[in-house]
Amino acid sequence: MRQLISVSLLSLGLGHWSLAGEFPRFQAQEIDPHVGNICYAVTVADVNSDGKPDVVAVSEDAVVWYENPGWTKHDIIRQATARDNVCIQPRDIDGDGRIDFALGAGWRPSSTLNPSTLQWLGRDAAGNWQIHAIPYEEPTLHRLRWGSVKGPGKTQLVVAPLQGRGTKGPNWGEGQGVRVLVLDVPAKPADESWPAEVADSSLHTIHNLQLIDLNGDGRHEVVLAAWEGVFVLERGLSGRWTRTRIGSGNQQSNPSKGSSEVKVGRLRKGGPYVATIEPWHGYQVVVYTPPSPADRDPSAGQAPSALWTRQVIAEPVQWGHAVWCADLDDDGDEELIIGQRDPNRPGATAPRGPGVFVFDPRPGSSPLAFDRHTIDDGGMACEDALAADLDADGRPDLVAGGRATHNVKIYWNRK
Repeated sequence: MRQLISVSLLSLGLGHWSLAGEFPRFQAQEIDPHVGNICYAVTVADVNSDGKPDVVAVSEDAVVWYENPGWTKHDIIRQATARDNVCIQPRDIDGDGRIDFALGAGWRPSSTLNPSTLQWLGRDAAGNWQIHAIPYEEPTLHRLRWGSVKGPGKTQLVVAPLQGRGTKGPNWGEGQGVRVLVLDVPAKPADESWPAEVADSSLHTIHNLQLIDLNGDGRHEVVLAAWEGVFVLERGLSGRWTRTRIGSGNQQSNPSKGSSEVKVGRLRKGGPYVATIEPWHGYQVVVYTPPSPADRDPSAGQAPSALWTRQVIAEPVQWGHAVWCADLDDDGDEELIIGQRDPNRPGATAPRGPGVFVFDPRPGSSPLAFDRHTIDDGGMACEDALAADLDADGRPDLVAGGRATHNVKIYWNRK
């Protein structure tokens, strides 16, 4: 695998607002106080093709969208899939110019023998939403992502269960591994089978993944968080998949181990970092930075000879459950956005929570250090979160969905 520190960073300009680098103020707006018993996932897509990004949320029995700018709520589907819906990703799947969605449902996390359901949601000529099944036999389907793991111009759906077939707790690291599948979209996605290949089947408790071009080769790698740590899966030109461990995860915790949630952040100077919650469903915010060239063994070829450097930048974060990276203050560094699902135990020195917090990279710090900012402390039991510019002002806003709070919120990025 190519050296992951040879990342081709995006060109990030400064100055589309006057105080670049000064951390902004965020203004909260609750657009739905009760989307369902659980808001499992949120995403952003232009559902009605008006050029404005809309907010989409998934609950246990529905997929809904909120129309920008008034945030009127519309059903996409309701009580039409196997309970619970758990993950969603937007894309024009059938090529008709309108947004469709890949959706995972039948979420039963402890049922490791019975298959979940995978489907895509599209519209007929009259604009009515239709559900199209995608054959799928794996249990505990938990996350899916679109990306180009086979090269430019080709887009695949990468699907990952949480647990391997037949595994049992409390030691979820034993038994059959999780089958990470890569599905090609056929020419007629509603009528033809979706060809699939296995990217990996050795790891356990894969809680999340990101598809991103880490090494500038024009193909996405799969960065994932698992019981065994943080890994990168890469598909070579021959079609062979390789697996590289870059992060150890928290292996001292008990009974849960490893890493949970993962995103790659980019710095204006100094390369990438990988952010996780550890251990699985854990209490630590962790950042990994690449090893220096001195840490590499030339005899190992292109493969890293050392794990990336692990730093715990915050704890406790009781049941951290969302990670996102975005440049919120226009300084060229991507901030780390963390969602916390549960309140901290009494006596903790950190904010009580649950909520949404941002960790801002401190320019020039070595080792990399962060300043913590509270966006929401107590009003969002965050299950999922992301950053997107919803009002076209050039500043990423935040969107979050709650579990115990059942709500959907926008946090507007203000000067």
